[in-house]
Amino acid sequence: MARLSQEIILDMAEKIIYEKGMEKTTLYDIAGNLNVTHAALYKHYRNKEDLFQKLALRWLEETSREIFAWTKKADKSPNDDLHDWLWLLAETKKKLFDNDRKMFLLYTDYIEQNSELVTNHLEHLAQKAEEISGRANQGAAIITAFVYFHNPYFAHRWSRAGHAELFEEVWSLFK
Repeated sequence: MARLSQEIILDMAEKIIYEKGMEKTTLYDIAGNLNVTHAALYKHYRNKEDLFQKLALRWLEETSREIFAWTKKADKSPNDDLHDWLWLLAETKKKLFDNDRKMFLLYTDYIEQNSELVTNHLEHLAQKAEEISGRANQGAAIITAFVYFHNPYFAHRWSRAGHAELFEEVWSLFK
């Protein structure tokens, strides 16, 4: 077997979580599937919670890459840029939910239970909103105003008719 690494462990953990769910996945399951002892995992992770946090962060970073890499357009106003970025945020979350509902729910449920992960993600979103809009100290308010369009709690509503129209109605109150 290839040398054990954090990536290999995370990949295996994700595979097992997909099959069994987070609650039923153990370090013994992961180690057994990697043909190592569970003690070997402790060289890379403090415990199951540490491993799951790193896995959730990896998923969040991978799925949010486009959102955080987004840059302002030279031919648009800061308001138009903010609108487009908020729509990208909404559509990215919706696509994740539509394309792999099971993993979306597993990860977002886990992340929602970890206030530090939620806080960090929301702060990062708020910083990006401020960067795009030029509205200092208003990022948290911007993200909160559009919570319906990115918070996993509302995911089951994102496919309803009128979703885009509702976004535009909220935007019209905001600008």
